[in-house]
Amino acid sequence: MTARNSHGIVRYMSTTAPTVIPGPTADRISELRASLDPTQPDSFASFGAEAEAAIDAARAPLAQADASRISQDARTDLDQIATTARALDPRGLIPRRGLAGLFDSRGGRLKRTREAFLNVDRQLAQSAGNLKARASALTARATQLDPAQEAIRQPIVDLGAWIEAGRQRLSDAAAEAAEGEIAPRARLSERLEGLAAKRMSALAHLPLARVMQNADVVAAARLEEASAAIETWRADCRKGLGLDGKRKRKVQPDPAEMAALTTRLTRALDRAGQALSDGTARRKAAEGRLAAFTAAVGPRADAE
Repeated sequence: MTARNSHGIVRYMSTTAPTVIPGPTADRISELRASLDPTQPDSFASFGAEAEAAIDAARAPLAQADASRISQDARTDLDQIATTARALDPRGLIPRRGLAGLFDSRGGRLKRTREAFLNVDRQLAQSAGNLKARASALTARATQLDPAQEAIRQPIVDLGAWIEAGRQRLSDAAAEAAEGEIAPRARLSERLEGLAAKRMSALAHLPLARVMQNADVVAAARLEEASAAIETWRADCRKGLGLDGKRKRKVQPDPAEMAALTTRLTRALDRAGQALSDGTARRKAAEGRLAAFTAAVGPRADAE
């Protein structure tokens, strides 16, 4: 769910418990320890493979490729909406000067402006629906991250059990090897380092997902506001042009007031665009931190 702070900024209130990962049970560690034969070093490479696969499967839903695509599509929509809205130029209501003004009646100017509005109105009606759909998709994405974060907790616990079981068996593996070969203990130690890196990388995905949740829910709220602003603009323009009833009303639209309507709409579109930009920047920063962390713990952390 979402809430606004004292500054009106939307924040996502996750229903997931704080990121506290319990340790594995002694029974599970003992079970895995018994399954590891220190005299069979060729089996070390697959030790913990099922736990690694579970981590990868649970981590996949935390990826944000779809959220990035939604944001890009929404940005395209906003730019198109702004261009479309500006196509309704209220200056067309102002009498032209010179010879052109001799054949320029108020009724003619109003008719042309109404026709221009109706063309713009049809396009913006669809655009408002598109923005609401993008907002709903981002909100759904943020909501789906809660169970995704919860789903990765148990694989992290399980992987911890494999690592601890391997460490307990480490001293049982031979420390020496024939010339040109790697000692069993070194092979097992290397495997455990890879598993530990995988586990740390999985842990790092949890705060990353929370950052992305907050960014996406703020962007969704701004898109909802932009969609509402479009509907307001359409209704106000209809009223100003005398098109809000079953029949056209005789009106004398104020060009300045019509321009002000578009200005207010543009500001709402700008706020939505800024939220999308901020979200993209936060997402890239979080992904950069994760990439740096993964590089620090070793390439094995991202091995599939």
